[in-house]
Amino acid sequence: MTCKIPSLNIIDLPTTSSAATSFTQQVQALGLSAGLEAKCFAAESVLNADDIAGRHLYLSKNDEGELATEVLLQRHRFTQLVAQHCLFRQAALTIIQNIYLSKDRKIFFSRADRTSEAERQEALQLFSQPTMSASIPLAKTFQHLVLARVWARIIYKADPSFTHRPEFRQLQAVIERLNTLRNIYMLLTTGLVRKITSQISNTYKHSITAEDAHQIGSFGVARAAYRYHPSMGSRFSTYASFWILREVQLQSLNGRLIRVPATIIEEISRSARKGDTVAENAAVTTLMNSTVILGEKEEPQHEYSYRQDPAKHVEQLEMHSKLLEAVDSVLPAKSADIVKRKYGLGEYEGRAQSMVEISRIYGVTRGSVYQLEKKALLKLHKHLHVSLNL
Repeated sequence: MTCKIPSLNIIDLPTTSSAATSFTQQVQALGLSAGLEAKCFAAESVLNADDIAGRHLYLSKNDEGELATEVLLQRHRFTQLVAQHCLFRQAALTIIQNIYLSKDRKIFFSRADRTSEAERQEALQLFSQPTMSASIPLAKTFQHLVLARVWARIIYKADPSFTHRPEFRQLQAVIERLNTLRNIYMLLTTGLVRKITSQISNTYKHSITAEDAHQIGSFGVARAAYRYHPSMGSRFSTYASFWILREVQLQSLNGRLIRVPATIIEEISRSARKGDTVAENAAVTTLMNSTVILGEKEEPQHEYSYRQDPAKHVEQLEMHSKLLEAVDSVLPAKSADIVKRKYGLGEYEGRAQSMVEISRIYGVTRGSVYQLEKKALLKLHKHLHVSLNL
């Protein structure tokens, strides 16, 4: 098994080496109820026969509850194993410290009435010392995104010889079981995905084919499968529908010459369906003002300048120039470069980079980059506030 994270930036889909057992054997190892197990096997045979309309491709409410419970138990098992080993605990502490400094994200399955900072401090204390498995309550189970990031950190840092040790094998087995449960969700929602993707707006159909939309929608189901629990108060089909549509929207709009925010597209569509011409025109205006053209560096966003007031356009160019001047003169070289890369300024115009890319370039954690960016933006804000009011 390789210990490097794949180049694909899909951090919330945990990866493992190729399974040595068949899907049937993986399902049997989970110990699911006889009815659900039989449905999985029947659904697999239906798909192998290319009968996508098979009657087995569905999830009952009981199936959803059973699968969600098993996913939660596996996440809890992962949390227990992380708490028991020094290398695993260090990976968890790194993620909790660096990734969650600047974002309001849940760490545990149940946060109750605690603030994000109180939950973070509790998590840091919990994983700062060896913990017996029995002392980790179910409420302290990792949220999926935390689990995925901890696992990615572990396989990135683990020495190849360590991957053969029993404790690593145990942790890897949990990830494999989680992925098997994810595959069951995907298998039994094939009909749901096809139904939803067949009803997407024509705006997205211009960018992707129906088959592409189905494949992309399956990634949405995968993301929903790791996160879903009946305590959310909805059926899995309802919860997964959001992720399916979100995935199709993002992927279909991402590769366009003109990048259009999915939220604005949906607002225009809703207004058109309701016959609300005022709201539709307002949304179109917002769209024209926020659209980004992916073209040559020499012609940044000039294609839409004729729709703007000339005086405002000149003012915007002047403000852009002042901002670049402030970035170069006020900030240290490293902070200035990070801001330029993040927001596509200066020599990076039209080529904004993610925090993941920037952290790899500088060889530091994303948490460090977040902190530098936060301090840099605060310094810029103070400088511009003073200079523009003089």
